[in-house]
Amino acid sequence: MEENSVKGTGKFLLSIFIPSLYLLPLVTVYILPKDFGFGHRPLVYMGLTCAAIGLGLWIWAMFVLGNRLAVFPGAKSLARNGIYKYFRHPIYVGITLTLFGMFLACGSTIGMLYLLIVVLPLNWLRASKEEQALVEKFGDDYRNYRNETLF
Repeated sequence: MEENSVKGTGKFLLSIFIPSLYLLPLVTVYILPKDFGFGHRPLVYMGLTCAAIGLGLWIWAMFVLGNRLAVFPGAKSLARNGIYKYFRHPIYVGITLTLFGMFLACGSTIGMLYLLIVVLPLNWLRASKEEQALVEKFGDDYRNYRNETLF
């Protein structure tokens, strides 16, 4: 019974709680007063461009993964095509760029701090756990892939 409870908690954390940690700062920044571009109009455009690139990367990565996309690492094969030729974790890169761009465009110091304190460590932790699982499953094939790609 305890094992099912632990599995249920893990599924909750990965499928509900952790994704909400990406949404929470966007809602917070939307509600709080804004200092668009930290008072510099070009930063608004840079931020929106960065957010658009990040969102595009995020969507492209999900599209390339197709039916391999899962909350828990359990791939039957490695994704090596599309954006996965260059990045092992393009979804996390996309999330980071999207949030950074939005926070820059909105001029949100709180958002930037949240990105540094919560999102980046969370992405690194999730990527580390995924890589452990992929090394266990694919061994040297994944290690070689990891050496050929960026984060």
